Amino acid sequence: MDRHSDTDLVGAVRQGDRSAYAELVERYYGKVFVVCFAVLGNIHDAEDVAQDAMIAGLQKLRQLREAGQFGPWIAQIARNLSVNLVRKKAATERALNRKPTEPVEQAGPDDTLRQAVAKLPMELRLPLVMYYFDGKDVKSVAGTLDISPSAVYLKLKTAIRQLHEILTADGEQQ
Repeated sequence: MDRHSDTDLVGAVRQGDRSAYAELVERYYGKVFVVCFAVLGNIHDAEDVAQDAMIAGLQKLRQLREAGQFGPWIAQIARNLSVNLVRKKAATERALNRKPTEPVEQAGPDDTLRQAVAKLPMELRLPLVMYYFDGKDVKSVAGTLDISPSAVYLKLKTAIRQLHEILTADGEQQ
């Protein structure tokens, strides 16, 4: 199969070739899903938002300035849609103002780690989840997030330090 560049594929889509977009979807859906999952932490929500991001990418393709930057651009759309869903769910939760009637069970180690990771700022959470939880290498994390490999290493180091602080503080409070 002849692999086309992103620039060629974006150009073809702009000329009306829907099969070219199918090739872009095939190429980038996995990365888009990882970004969504890193933000949302839920497979089903991540699948839904990843599909929404790919549809939005097609609808907004004319807004893409550099055709060769499709990967980082679609990843940013996915991140934004994911963050919007998190905000929407938080607003709904606040609006319902539910109060628990039963005591909360003690969280297990996996729950504790997941909650600690969720407390990290998005710019640290994404590379951490992609590298440690999804098994991506530094180069692919850097490519997906459109940052340098050294920036990935710095974000991972900072994220681990903050996770340690969060987990230590949570442990002292219990």
